[in-house]
Amino acid sequence: MVYLETPDGVPLYYEEHGEGETLLLVHGWTCNAEYWWQKNVPALAESHHVVALDLRGHGLSGKTDDGHTLAQYARDVRHLVESLDLEDVTLVGWSMGTHIALRYFEQFGDADVRAFGFVDMSPYWHVDGGWEYPLFGEFSPEAVTGVVEALRTDRAGFVKGQLLPAFFVEQPSDTTVDEMYAEMLKTPTSVAVSMLEEMAAADFRELVGEVDVPTLLLYGGQSAIFPGPLGEWMHEQMPASELVTFAESSHCPFWEEPERFNRELGDFVSGLTGRDVGVAGAP
Repeated sequence: MVYLETPDGVPLYYEEHGEGETLLLVHGWTCNAEYWWQKNVPALAESHHVVALDLRGHGLSGKTDDGHTLAQYARDVRHLVESLDLEDVTLVGWSMGTHIALRYFEQFGDADVRAFGFVDMSPYWHVDGGWEYPLFGEFSPEAVTGVVEALRTDRAGFVKGQLLPAFFVEQPSDTTVDEMYAEMLKTPTSVAVSMLEEMAAADFRELVGEVDVPTLLLYGGQSAIFPGPLGEWMHEQMPASELVTFAESSHCPFWEEPERFNRELGDFVSGLTGRDVGVAGAP
């Protein structure tokens, strides 16, 4: 196991595989690198240098009461980039990882980042003000309180009964759901609550239009987490973006359609120089 210590003393677990153009994978809320990218890292590492980390408080990284903000997580990613001397990185964030990538861009611009990959995430979670792409299609600021209460009193019921079923079009077996929940429990509930509240308070709708480096948008065509044509909205806001829609996926196209996900992401990275920006909606 390989660890890197942050300036405030938190050990960050990371994996590093392969050679070539660098892909840095940032997982979602309460998830981790080893389990959730298992269908992707080996294939991508056949032709790319793949780095995947566990964010502080997640997976095999250190557990601490401090630093659980999107901004600090982005600083941790920056520390990893600098410490490993990574250059020309394609920074890929799934779900919460996308918010972290946006905070990275907000704080550091495109420092050492050649391109971004955003996987099935909305820049804003709430239905207020006519926003058409909130969490679960109807999330409100008041709903945050209910989710926080559920996490504190019946985390298993919420995650296994509501959240994970929404992650997939084809439902995993009970054994796989149990495995996923066990992996998610590596994140303490206090950290889960802090980061849920962080994401719920974020509004990146203006910032996404300022991202001026090539960005691959990878969205589930049947996402129950962010229903509706959110990918198309993101593509419209980002002139340097390319959209890939996964017709048979919900929130986890890298899990439900891994071969196509790996191919699209790998081809994007390999062909960044001179690549046209457009929409890829068909397999």
